[in-house]
Amino acid sequence: MIRQAVLQYIHEEQAVNRLSELLRGRKAVLIHGEQALQSSESYLPELPKLLFSGHCTDQQVTMLAERCATYEIIIALGGGSVIDTAKQVAVRQNCPLIVIPTIVSNCAAWTPLSVMYNERGEYLRFDTIPVVIEALLLDHRILAASPYDYFVAGLVDTLAKWYEARVLSGTSADDPVVESALRMTEHCKELILRTPISPEQFKDYPSSIQYLVETVIPLAGSVGGFGDEATRGAIGHGVHNALSPFPSTKRILHGSKVGYGLLIQELLLGGTESYIELRQYLIENEQPTTSTALGLTEAERADLAQRIGQEPLCQLIATDWSKATVLSTLMKNDRQAVSTR
Repeated sequence: MIRQAVLQYIHEEQAVNRLSELLRGRKAVLIHGEQALQSSESYLPELPKLLFSGHCTDQQVTMLAERCATYEIIIALGGGSVIDTAKQVAVRQNCPLIVIPTIVSNCAAWTPLSVMYNERGEYLRFDTIPVVIEALLLDHRILAASPYDYFVAGLVDTLAKWYEARVLSGTSADDPVVESALRMTEHCKELILRTPISPEQFKDYPSSIQYLVETVIPLAGSVGGFGDEATRGAIGHGVHNALSPFPSTKRILHGSKVGYGLLIQELLLGGTESYIELRQYLIENEQPTTSTALGLTEAERADLAQRIGQEPLCQLIATDWSKATVLSTLMKNDRQAVSTR
């Protein structure tokens, strides 16, 4: 099955200036994060506003759907949690959606799914939904001023597309659609690993940075849309999900936790060369590579090993998921990651 959500994609210096013409006089409401509005309000037309805070939860979706009942179109302004929530609201209200990302942290702005959490921020599930995103607006002014650490985490989350897809489906496929998705993930990985990045470059937003932004949002988002279950999350995201109950990990960005999960995936499955390649990239870009860097105690590390073995995304891969084997892998990664510093 092929699923894509975006009808019109606009990535340009003043993309948000097109908003009024895209609305075509329809009664619109803006669902936004607090910081997202602060960074973007000067570029936006005057609109009714609904503040989002917290996580993408069933309770948030229900509350916002009730408040959006009289509107003809929804605009989502913010990061992945705001966007995932707005997609659910748009589906419930059977109305179109315009998305304006304010950070470059994941591909939520492109995908026809929402990652759902409970009120404590613990992962529950992801819902595939028939959302229609009428337009996705990537505005250079907004994104260049966004936090650099979110951009780095978004690149790591995009690297996961290749590492996870190839353990799910191999490095090539007979199915031409899945093969296209695999080649897309490989291209994203190669572009990310060969392109130098820095806070200064990101702020300047040259073409090389624009291309990386496009790997994080439309290209990474399209991978799952074409490849579906053959190219979606595996152990990297499974480890991320297993980490969600631990308080110390709340401060760590989604993509950064996925990056740690990829190290565990490659070490567990014997991917020595890819493990070294990935670990080097994470260290160079100041990403957490050990359980200690994630703030976990020894007891929590043992608990994490148990949770990883029980994660549905991890169980998609046939390997030894006993607590002893996973814990041994976590400890081995801690030793190897530290030894390279």
